Amino acid sequence: MNRLPTHPEAFDHQARQLQRQADAALSPATLARLRQARQHASTTSTPSVWRRHRWWLATACSALLAVPVAMQFNHSAQPPAAPLIASQNVDADADDSLLFDESPELYLWLGSDNLAME
Repeated sequence: MNRLPTHPEAFDHQARQLQRQADAALSPATLARLRQARQHASTTSTPSVWRRHRWWLATACSALLAVPVAMQFNHSAQPPAAPLIASQNVDADADDSLLFDESPELYLWLGSDNLAME
């Protein structure tokens, strides 16, 4: 069973030893082909697909980010709605929304333990 060494120096030494063994196992013909492929890859001037299309991608991302910002600043300033003032002649029974504001017993009932028992 191979165990990783606990000290960084031992790990480094073991990794270098494994690298030397792997290099020794390769034939000179294989090393020459790998070296030639590496040199060919580094001298090729053809840009990758990512490098060819990076400006289009950057432009598209900028446009996608600019649209929500432009929409946020383009909203027409709508005046706030005028507050509704209840007139004096409105029947109290007709407006059900005032029932909750005028009934403190409702809030006491909601906060009581009896509600959990029902």
